Amino acid sequence: MHANYPIKNQRFDMTLSYTTPVASTQSKFYTHALWTLFFLVVCRLLAMYFMPLNDSTEARYGEISRIMLETGNWVTPMHYYGEPFWAKPPLSTWFSAFSMKLFGVNALAVRLPALVLSMIVLWLVGGLSQARDGNKVAVSVVLVLAGTVYFFLDAGAVMTDPSLLCCTTLILVSFWRVMADPSRLWGYLFFVGVGLGLLAKGPVALVLTGIPIFFWVLLHKKWHALWKNIPWVSGLLLTLLIALPWYLLAESRTPGFLNYFLVGEHVSRFMQPGWTGDKYGFAHEAPFGMIWAYALLGMLPWSIIGLVWLVRQVKKIPALYQDKDGWVSYLVLATFLPLLFFTFAGNIIYPYVFPSLPTFALLFVELANRTHSLTDRNLRYLVRFASITGFVFLLVTLAFVFMPERVEKSQKRVIEQWKNQHPTANSRLIYWTKKTTIRLNFTRQVVRKRRMSHTFYISCSRTMKKITSWQAR
Repeated sequence: MHANYPIKNQRFDMTLSYTTPVASTQSKFYTHALWTLFFLVVCRLLAMYFMPLNDSTEARYGEISRIMLETGNWVTPMHYYGEPFWAKPPLSTWFSAFSMKLFGVNALAVRLPALVLSMIVLWLVGGLSQARDGNKVAVSVVLVLAGTVYFFLDAGAVMTDPSLLCCTTLILVSFWRVMADPSRLWGYLFFVGVGLGLLAKGPVALVLTGIPIFFWVLLHKKWHALWKNIPWVSGLLLTLLIALPWYLLAESRTPGFLNYFLVGEHVSRFMQPGWTGDKYGFAHEAPFGMIWAYALLGMLPWSIIGLVWLVRQVKKIPALYQDKDGWVSYLVLATFLPLLFFTFAGNIIYPYVFPSLPTFALLFVELANRTHSLTDRNLRYLVRFASITGFVFLLVTLAFVFMPERVEKSQKRVIEQWKNQHPTANSRLIYWTKKTTIRLNFTRQVVRKRRMSHTFYISCSRTMKKITSWQAR
């Protein structure tokens, strides 16, 4: 039986005490779950500390954040000194720059906001699940989400996606809460999520959440509740207050930004395969439907378990889908409509799966609970499966520590070894590189390439082999 939403005066607590045998078993599950979550956080912190900014995307946004901190220009993110970065709004850059201001310019500091934002996402989905179904289901949801491959990856990556994921989750959670139990707080948090989403990645935040919300309201005929429960006038003013000032300032500082960002990044990128208007890289052309392969991979290990369960429970699916408040349909729409939206996009990358992960975790555990699958035995397996991603990342981290020459895609060590030799002023390091794309890398020392002083430095090669030159400061 499911508790009616909401459960009043009940907190999301994993450290409850019980006296009955069943309660004692649940208490062990909470303890094991807590240790598993602690293990996952430690594994992510180790990876964040020991891995260099090994991906071109990470290092690009790391350098943009460092330049913002150095120049004090908190309005216009800079791709290079004097070259504005119009591809994304600045929310994630603000977070990373502020983190480096507090903890220094290093890989851990620039990645730390992603971990904090991911913990907020876990709190949001855990709190929502607890309010509906109690602590056991809530802890299960948190374990599933924390142990999902793409979520774990997102939780320590220097990208715009952790900020976007936090905002879309806030929008979806707030919407459900305010529709199920009218609350002024959650009504305004819905619009806070919209405003911050516009600063995280732009209108795509509205698209990814607005599509499932619209179809859920249409399916369940919730138009009256939609108008009555949500403070539209004051809420929209709050959204504009959060987002509009930056957009106006950005356009005034660098005219042409709005046209490139709104038209190029949000229309041309998805509608034109192989779009050539990208100022900062290249379009990621992929076959139609590739997003589903990314989703299958990114939702591991639960995607495989879910497919096996689906085959076994296929006859029960229509009955499981039925509920009075539309909870399951909401999760289904929020999980799969964003993927369907990207199915026919001409240019996609794997982070486009990220916004579907929280509702996927909620749906996965909800269906397991409805089929009475959250038994003591299965909960033990749940804890073990959730830890797999942590072990995998731990092994990868060890590879970066003990055999970096095989796994690193960074020139960090080359630059560090050269700097340790105390080169004279204006001397140059020349070395061969085989990379064919821009690779931004991280070092604590400051080096100079041409006229640009970098902490996140650049190795740029457009041919299979090219001499790269660095000048000492």
